[in-house]
Amino acid sequence: MMIYKIFLFFISFFISYQLQAQVVSTKNHKIIFQLTTADSLTHRKFIRQLENILKAAPNAQIEVITHGMGVDLLKENSNPFFSELLALQNDGIRFTVCENTLKQRKLKKEAFYEWSGFVQSGILELVIKQEQGWIYIKAGE
Repeated sequence: MMIYKIFLFFISFFISYQLQAQVVSTKNHKIIFQLTTADSLTHRKFIRQLENILKAAPNAQIEVITHGMGVDLLKENSNPFFSELLALQNDGIRFTVCENTLKQRKLKKEAFYEWSGFVQSGILELVIKQEQGWIYIKAGE
């Protein structure tokens, strides 16, 4: 019985260590990403980067501003990334669409996931967030 308890202790210690080893920072980082490409390979890599950031910095606040062709990432119709995007959104990442792009491309808000946020100007939103201390990262190309 004692050997069993020791074994369980070491297993739980090992699992706990493995989970903690992924965390790099527990700070409340504020990160704003700009996505402007419709390239699906770039979208796949970008989603993986977002997942990696959440593992390494679980307390990070993350927002993704999409404009130009980047809004295609959040279009609901036949999106191959639905499950990954939904999981990221459920983990607290905010996905935002530029309304200026919608007007220019003649797209309707209804074409996007119901949990997508909207801002009038994606570029201005990036400026405002940076003025508030958010770290800016250009995603993709």
